[in-house]
Amino acid sequence: MTFSKAQIDKLADRFFGAVEAGDIETFVSCYGPDARIWHSRDEADTDVQQNREMQEMFKARVKDRRFEIVRRHIFDGGFVQEHVVHGIMPDGSAMRLPVLLIAHLDDQGLFKRISEYFDSAKSPMAGLKQKHVPVTE
Repeated sequence: MTFSKAQIDKLADRFFGAVEAGDIETFVSCYGPDARIWHSRDEADTDVQQNREMQEMFKARVKDRRFEIVRRHIFDGGFVQEHVVHGIMPDGSAMRLPVLLIAHLDDQGLFKRISEYFDSAKSPMAGLKQKHVPVTE
């Protein structure tokens, strides 16, 4: 199925808006049931439940979350986005994390795969270990 630029932008804006607001339910609702999320931090796939847990930890660790969208390129079935995540860490220091995200949509217009690239040393989730799911292509 082909989605319009407006449809893809709407999903992306909803997703990143939910992260900023700490709205975990809306965040999770952007994923298809079999979605896989890969992060350069640990170079492994996670599923929706694991990503939910990660988002809950991110919400607890980083206050005043804000996405600075540098650019978003829509392609047939998804988008590539460069953004900078800003926030305040528990010690009061400012967090600034440049990210490149590649998103692919399923037939329902939800995320089926996200690959997220960033400098692990700058991540507020650095050192965090999760059980991983097998890669399914």
